[in-house]
Amino acid sequence: MTSTTQSFIDSLSKARDAFAGGPDWLQGLRGKAWTDAVASGLPTTRHESFKFTSLRPLAAMEALLAETAPWELLSDYQANQLRDLLDPAALNLIFVDGVFAHELSGAGPEVSAEDAAALTRQLHVEDLLNALQGTGGQQVKAALDRLAAARKDLPVPLAFVAPQEHTLANLNLAFLRDGAVIRVDRGSEIKTSVRLIHCQSGRANTTFNRVIVLVEDSAQIQLTECHLGTEAKQGGIVAFAAADLHMGANSRVRHLRLISQQANLHFSQVNAVVPASAAYHALTLNLSARISRQEAAVMVTGEGADVVLDSLATSNGDQVLDTQSIIDHRVPHTTSRQLHKSLLKDRSKSVFSGKIFVRKDAQKTAAFQQSRSLLLSNDAEVDAKPQLEIEADDVRCSHGATVAQLNPDEMFYLRSRGIPKAKAEAMLCDAFAAEICQSAGDAWFERLAKRELEKFFAGGQG
Repeated sequence: MTSTTQSFIDSLSKARDAFAGGPDWLQGLRGKAWTDAVASGLPTTRHESFKFTSLRPLAAMEALLAETAPWELLSDYQANQLRDLLDPAALNLIFVDGVFAHELSGAGPEVSAEDAAALTRQLHVEDLLNALQGTGGQQVKAALDRLAAARKDLPVPLAFVAPQEHTLANLNLAFLRDGAVIRVDRGSEIKTSVRLIHCQSGRANTTFNRVIVLVEDSAQIQLTECHLGTEAKQGGIVAFAAADLHMGANSRVRHLRLISQQANLHFSQVNAVVPASAAYHALTLNLSARISRQEAAVMVTGEGADVVLDSLATSNGDQVLDTQSIIDHRVPHTTSRQLHKSLLKDRSKSVFSGKIFVRKDAQKTAAFQQSRSLLLSNDAEVDAKPQLEIEADDVRCSHGATVAQLNPDEMFYLRSRGIPKAKAEAMLCDAFAAEICQSAGDAWFERLAKRELEKFFAGGQG
């Protein structure tokens, strides 16, 4: 490992004391993850899943972590941004520098008294730091153990990749402390959307956050994660985030995510275990970042389970937006659908690697995957790799990828009606993105996505 790839990890070592302490199992988990990360180092383009995504900008950074993150240190500008973002009809959970901000979190003024009472009875939210230090620590440990066991059973091409390809995930485990534990009681239908809104104070350039979601049998919830750009330190902010979803039988989870981090670097992992008759429907809008790598692993473990894993990436300048996904069908009679779209300008790059596995015993599986990219520049680059690996013989599966430029006939039609070129391009791009954005079925989320997309259509990042 060269000194360049060592610098970021070396600088992190100075902050590990603040993450010491806690029960023995937690110290052991952090210690092993840190040891593995140091031994492996950051991945390079020589490693298969990072072949098209260079982490040199991360490797050259010096990590600076904040020991605490009091919300009072948000600037007036940041506080106003946050205030404008809150959903008055939802439960807003606010994270500053990755830390759960109790003082800023709560139900909006438009949440009815009846729905607020239902939230109190049926939905339980705890600061991850408090959970780790208290009686909830064993619940967190059990969830992490279940996830590790589920991931260990991934097919050989995924479970046994080069150690460097696990380094980002290991770093997040090594600094496991801040985030939240969300639990939905059995049979509960949470009618109020839950918004997880992340912002940075600018006092630190590296943040870690993990959200553990426990959805019991026959429960339903809609979660929205928002990572939006704010005033940032010079050189950008590195955000590590993870969301682990443990679902009960016949449960329903709608998981919306919006990442628009502008000049920042954003690395996240989503892990979901989907049992019998459960439905996990996810939508990720990866709209802007210097480098953004979004990884999703969905383990389908029960008959009748249904998975939707849609995403949209929009990049300009020299941004690199990387989407990696795994859907592992382990049992019969399950379904999945995945649609990934990307819009690219300038010298930017979009990477998509989607893997769908159908095990030998997973007969009667229906799995469909599609990647579609629209190039708005001759210098932009798309690296799309949809993949199916099928061991069963009674399935309905398909996959494909298309890369195209704006349709000249459509452009001519719009221009002939007096629409300026830039406006015509924006209209066609908006139509291309609409299929993904409108599938959210959430007016607040769609308005926020439209606001962020307008920056892209206008040619700017901020």
